[in-house]
Amino acid sequence: MSIERYYNNKITPWTGEHLHRYTEAKKFVKPGDCVLDIACGSGYGANILSEVPKAAIYAGDIDCNSIANCKVEWQGNKSVQFEVMDATSLRFDDGFFDAIISLETIEHLTGYKKMVAEFARVAKQDGVVVISTPNIKVSSPDGKVMNPYHTQEFTYDELKDILKAEFSEVTISGQKYTRYENKGGSSFKQFIEKLLLTRGIRKLPYSLRNGIFKLLFKTPLYPEIREYQLFENKDFIEKNCHVLFAVCKK
Repeated sequence: MSIERYYNNKITPWTGEHLHRYTEAKKFVKPGDCVLDIACGSGYGANILSEVPKAAIYAGDIDCNSIANCKVEWQGNKSVQFEVMDATSLRFDDGFFDAIISLETIEHLTGYKKMVAEFARVAKQDGVVVISTPNIKVSSPDGKVMNPYHTQEFTYDELKDILKAEFSEVTISGQKYTRYENKGGSSFKQFIEKLLLTRGIRKLPYSLRNGIFKLLFKTPLYPEIREYQLFENKDFIEKNCHVLFAVCKK
C-alpha cells in the first residue's frame, strides 16, 4: 500500500475537498452508531464523524506513526479509539459496525477486493459502507494513472462492479468543485485562481496569495467545503467529477 495523506494542521488546495467528503459521509452515521474510519490518516475525519451524538468511532490506519500522532493530536476526544489496522484483515467480529467509512483508500491497495470483502463481513446486515476514490476518466483521462501514490484507479462501472460483488445495493455519486458553476463565478476570478496556484507562484507563502485573492474577490483562494457538491447523473459524473462517492448496503 502506498502512502498519501492529508494533514489536518496544513491548509492546502485540497482541504475543502477532503472535509466535504467526510461531511457527506457523516450524514450516514446515526446517533449511537458503532463506526469504522479505515485509513484514518491524521485523524481529522474520525473527529468529524465523532460529532454525531454517542457515536463510537474506531479509527484505523496501517501506518503506526500516523496512529501514534493521532493519539496525541486527538487525545481529548474520548469518542474515538485509534489503532493500527490492516484494511484487508480486520480484527472485528462479523457484523460489528453500523457504518464503515473508507475515503480515498481503495486506490492505494492492490488487495482492494479483499478489503471490500472485509468491509462486507464486519458491516451489520442493515449497515452502510461509504467509499470514495478518484474517477480515472477525469483524474487520469488517458487511462494511465498519473498519481504515483495510486496503484490503480477506476471508472464508474468498474467501481460499481467491484462493490456489487459484495453488496446488493450500491449508489455512486460524483464530487465536483463548483465555485465557477454557481452564480457569481467569473472567468477573471478563475484565471487569477489558476495563476496563484501555478507551480512557480505556488512557492510564495499562502498567506500572501490568499491575501491577494481575498482582496480582489472577498473569498479564500483555496476552495471551501461549500464549494463542492455531489452529483447523481452517471453521464455527468463520468465526464466532470474528479471523485466517485459510493454508498453500499448489504
